[in-house]
Amino acid sequence: MFHSLGRSLALVYILFLSTTVLQGQAFRPEPYARNITSKELTYHIEYLTDSLLQGRETGTPGAVAACAYVMEKFKQYGLLPVGHGVSTTAHPSYIQGFMCNQTKRGRNVVGCFPADVPGHDEYIIVSAHYDHLGIINGIRYPGADSNASGLSVLLTLARTLGQMKKDGVLFTHNILFVAYDAKEYSMAGARAFAHSLPILPEHISANINIDQMGTILAPPSRSTDYVLVLGASTLPPHLLRSLNNSNFYYNVGLEIDYSFYNSPAFADIYFSITEQFWLSQKNVPSLLITSGVHDHTYKPTDSPDIIETQVLKKRTQWLFFFIWDLVQRL
Repeated sequence: MFHSLGRSLALVYILFLSTTVLQGQAFRPEPYARNITSKELTYHIEYLTDSLLQGRETGTPGAVAACAYVMEKFKQYGLLPVGHGVSTTAHPSYIQGFMCNQTKRGRNVVGCFPADVPGHDEYIIVSAHYDHLGIINGIRYPGADSNASGLSVLLTLARTLGQMKKDGVLFTHNILFVAYDAKEYSMAGARAFAHSLPILPEHISANINIDQMGTILAPPSRSTDYVLVLGASTLPPHLLRSLNNSNFYYNVGLEIDYSFYNSPAFADIYFSITEQFWLSQKNVPSLLITSGVHDHTYKPTDSPDIIETQVLKKRTQWLFFFIWDLVQRL
């Protein structure tokens, strides 16, 4: 009996592998990457930096509007609402509420593409914060690069992967998309998410956090087609190889810099003040993907006209290829 059961399970496993191989032949990532456009990224950035959103300070009507925008997109793209945890079935919501302080309430937005492998409990987390400084002394801080750019990448990745799911591509990993609130309140949203983590940390293959992704104003060398990666040392070797291969194999053409201007001390400080830090404290392999700080950071001049959308598109395509590789791994 047990011998027969073992043979049956082996057959199921072989059939799954065959399906995966056939899927790899039928579904190539390049056509999906070509559908990642500057126009889409710009649309999100312009909405989030509109004067009606008043700089998206946590707890203001502008931040609530940004939160609603993310929720609507998650629903449109087919993500399941898991704001109350991945196992909650009663009254599902995308919102994870938390208190920033005694008076101000924040709202993370959390959605999931579930794995297509029964019983598979490995996760990838893609995150970006959506809040900014709001209005200070009557002056609006649009926060185009910080962090409408990062959120535009997150939403574009969610839309692209959602289309793959609709087309029948099988995912071996669950993918959580987390839009954090309250970055500007000591990363209260990221802390709340990490402290009430709905899954075991050891089941998270990688956390990819995207912050200030849209400019070419702080290149580490002469190339403006660059991206900065912090936290690569937390990755297992096969994921680090995938980061590089996703750039070279698909001819994305980015210069990936892991040194953060050859300043380990500055890199450690910057890593510690961005959201992935909180999951890294739980030994989750955690990356910060950024184009760096610049003269417009935290200033009213951080507006859509400083965003270089063609390079932002390349960075988004590269991350898509990386995530594609992760969700195809058994």
